Amino acid sequence: MLHDLIASSGQFTTLGIFLRLGVATLAGLIVGLEREAKNKSAGIKTHVLVCVGSALCLIVGQYVYLQFPGGADITRIGSSVVSGVGFLGVGTIMVTGNREVRGLTTAAGLWACACIGLAAGAGYIEGVLVTLVYVLFTLLVLRHFDKALLRLSKDFDLYVEIDENHNVKHFLHELRRMDVTYSNVRFTKSNAPGDGPILMLSATAPRIAQRELIVEHLRDLDYVRYLEDY
Repeated sequence: MLHDLIASSGQFTTLGIFLRLGVATLAGLIVGLEREAKNKSAGIKTHVLVCVGSALCLIVGQYVYLQFPGGADITRIGSSVVSGVGFLGVGTIMVTGNREVRGLTTAAGLWACACIGLAAGAGYIEGVLVTLVYVLFTLLVLRHFDKALLRLSKDFDLYVEIDENHNVKHFLHELRRMDVTYSNVRFTKSNAPGDGPILMLSATAPRIAQRELIVEHLRDLDYVRYLEDY
């Protein structure tokens, strides 16, 4: 049964087009669910629309090719989708208040969904399913590996909110006392009235094993309102 459906999707018929767009919808839904669960800016609806729209673009290209044989390039529309979806991905990328870039994974996921949609639009269902497995593996499994690698590094960045201006020098003194070297120190003022300065810097722990202990100690300082390491 499944083999017959896959074979039918490769044909340029009403059933084949219905199956292609259905597979594209399902693929976009699965990837979008993972992003939605993490409260990302591009969720289910965005990924489904990108995937289905990309599939339709290649179906249209195939239709034009069949209607005007020899006078159309079926790959031209597909290549425009791959490059054009980058503008949508840019909208998901942002720089947070602590200078951290977020949204790159979501943008890459949208681009991958566009490519999956093109494969679905071409009737290449096997390619859709295999690619979907690898995309989910990347989003669900490799993110833990990525976090583990970051934790194994002595180098890290700090975003710190301090209660009073004069406590900034005490914080830097505490870093030196723990043999933590730091650089790229930047100060900003919080927009909220009554809040103290915001300190951002790059730090290096003496040893990898001490990084977590250092961060926890800094968080416990009386004059530190909020601290995040990344």
